[in-house]
Amino acid sequence: MMNWQELEERIQTGIIPRRSRILKADGKGRRLVTSNRGRKIGMRTGIKTTQSKAITYDMIEFAFETLSAKGRFDSTDFRTRFKDEYNAAPCRFSMTGGVLVELGLSNIVPSPNEEACYYTKNPGWKVQDNL
Repeated sequence: MMNWQELEERIQTGIIPRRSRILKADGKGRRLVTSNRGRKIGMRTGIKTTQSKAITYDMIEFAFETLSAKGRFDSTDFRTRFKDEYNAAPCRFSMTGGVLVELGLSNIVPSPNEEACYYTKNPGWKVQDNL
């Protein structure tokens, strides 16, 4: 059974700059992790650019708590807590969910047009009650 502190340790050790590649909303492409320090994870925004965007550990913790409680996490959930961040860069939602996929806690469910997605809790993952 996993709690947030254990997940935070896994993020710090398992999401490795210049090695980890986080699944995009289409369920196919991946984003290169460029940094993981100071409770922020930076990722490349596209294939032909070196620009990057960052997500925070707070965003990942919120996604983790939502998945724990509901078994599902979507962009509506993300916008309830991080509206300004989402409006500035909608890709932050899929970057956040993608970290949970990379660590084996979530599965991605792309929409038929592959432009949107939501995340479901991996059935093999158990969460501790004391989040």
